[in-house]
Amino acid sequence: MSEVQKEKEGSNIQVNIPPDLDYLYRDIVNVFVGTGDVVLEFGNFHRSMPGHAAISNRIVLSVSSAYELHNSLGQALADAQAELKNRLNK
Repeated sequence: MSEVQKEKEGSNIQVNIPPDLDYLYRDIVNVFVGTGDVVLEFGNFHRSMPGHAAISNRIVLSVSSAYELHNSLGQALADAQAELKNRLNK
């Protein structure tokens, strides 16, 4: 198993990622924000039935975890966009 270390609030957290980890494709995302948690729903459009979709996964995050996801995803997208611009300018 691979191990990734992350600094969070002064402590080391080791995350184990199994080599046979599933990767799922989703093309729909719904977000619901409550007072204490954030619900993310992921799904797919039906290819054979236009105008229909199915939700396949529902993930509930604490508000602080949702902010962490927002910040890290925003930074990763900004980095990817900057890299793409650099490649296109060459």
